[in-house]
Amino acid sequence: MVSQKTLVEELKQTSTKIHVLTDLEDRYVYTFEKIFMDQVYPLPDIVVKVYSLDQKEKIFEVVKKEKVTLIQRGDPLPSTFANSNTILLLDDVKIPTLDKNVTNKTQKSDLNKYLAELRRIGHGTYRNFALAVQTLFIRKFGNICLQSSTCSDYCTVTPSFDGIETYSARGRGLLIKGVMKGELNLTNKIIDILYTCSKCGRCFGECFQNVDLHEAIVRMRRYIVEKNMTPPVFQTTAKNILDYGDPSAVPVERRLAWMKDLHTTKLPQSADHLYFVGCVVANRTPNTAKAFFNILDHTNESFTMLGKDEGCCGYVLLTSGLWDEAKQVAHELIKKIEKTKAESVITPCAGCYYTFTKLYPEILDVSLPCKAFHSTQFLEKKIKSGEVELRGFDEKLTYHDPCSLGRHSNVYDAPRNVLNAIPDLELVEMPFNRNMSRCCGGGGGLWTFNHQVSMDSTLTRLKEDVIPLNVDFLTTACPQCQMNFHITARRKSISLEIKDIAEIVEAAIYL
Repeated sequence: MVSQKTLVEELKQTSTKIHVLTDLEDRYVYTFEKIFMDQVYPLPDIVVKVYSLDQKEKIFEVVKKEKVTLIQRGDPLPSTFANSNTILLLDDVKIPTLDKNVTNKTQKSDLNKYLAELRRIGHGTYRNFALAVQTLFIRKFGNICLQSSTCSDYCTVTPSFDGIETYSARGRGLLIKGVMKGELNLTNKIIDILYTCSKCGRCFGECFQNVDLHEAIVRMRRYIVEKNMTPPVFQTTAKNILDYGDPSAVPVERRLAWMKDLHTTKLPQSADHLYFVGCVVANRTPNTAKAFFNILDHTNESFTMLGKDEGCCGYVLLTSGLWDEAKQVAHELIKKIEKTKAESVITPCAGCYYTFTKLYPEILDVSLPCKAFHSTQFLEKKIKSGEVELRGFDEKLTYHDPCSLGRHSNVYDAPRNVLNAIPDLELVEMPFNRNMSRCCGGGGGLWTFNHQVSMDSTLTRLKEDVIPLNVDFLTTACPQCQMNFHITARRKSISLEIKDIAEIVEAAIYL
């Protein structure tokens, strides 16, 4: 009988484009077909991922010759196993795409009732709700699963891993389930998989829209931190934030460089509004910082800034599981805001807005001393009141919904109302927009952890959704999205103007 090592090498020789998987994490994921249901296959010794009929037939030849027990994913188990100690599971399921998702309203309704009950009995906060989701994974919940043979939904990053289920939304859910049930040890591979996620919330968007798997992933990242297994890159990031007030340890002088050309930089110590710029806006998209400052100045609003004392909101700390450090940052920032006596904080950063309005109260149990607004919400109000008068902007553009502002914060109308108020501007919607928007791959700490996978997702958004529209501009309301789009478009020689909405509005005011 051929050894498993020899068999693995023989399988690899059949094609250069298949994946032969032998790690326990991969084999564990492939024993399940429904994320909420029990194991359906025995633990295979080998999983082979194929992408064509020709590859599949070559695997069949090897299996027949070596008398290996073959299980095809999605098929029922064979009635009798071959006389072999080796079980091979063949995965030929195509990588799911957004246009092929299945909607089941009845199942959504059933799940909504269950989630409402969870909230009623005290699982209303982000932290406790994430624990409840983990409980949901452990329990049998077959009545809401789709009746298809395999459970596999769209994931932003899975295409970067050739559709291997371990790196899918379903795979991450099953790995969480395995760790929580004690069936899997917390390994470096599991940690890598759980951090290779943009926390976009697009996963299981059609089947289990309110399960919020991304919340359970963040809770598992917290568990990883508690086990002292935090990835080094996030340890460095935390140190930079605590020591320098910036995730990348950018010096304060450089962070404030965008202010050099402003006609006025003298601001009061206290004011009605606090303009919170944010790390990424100040360092990566300075034109956005400048544009929104000029708009605020144009409206004659009473506003101030924290300047060199601004620091970081702590978004990356919260999403990476470093909640203790995030709480320290939040308390220090709240004290700074209180000194300004501002009635509202306004930021052009979707991540900062999400952090202030959702993550602070739901994870840290702290709140800002005033209201928080995204820049598009402020602009919408000022345009509606007539305080901002807009001239023409004769361009055709499309708008990308940032996950932090859209799916996570439910801000969809304000950006569109601002754009639609600009004369001569033609707004063309992408096929996947609002809560169904495809993620750019920049959030959830993914850019920090694996920027190549992050940019793969950006390229998909550009090629599949933006370029076919034949627009002149791509606009968004998130600096991380803007940076990701800009870098990816430049590297791939894609000719496209990419701007924040504040830049578009500024151009419409000052043309």
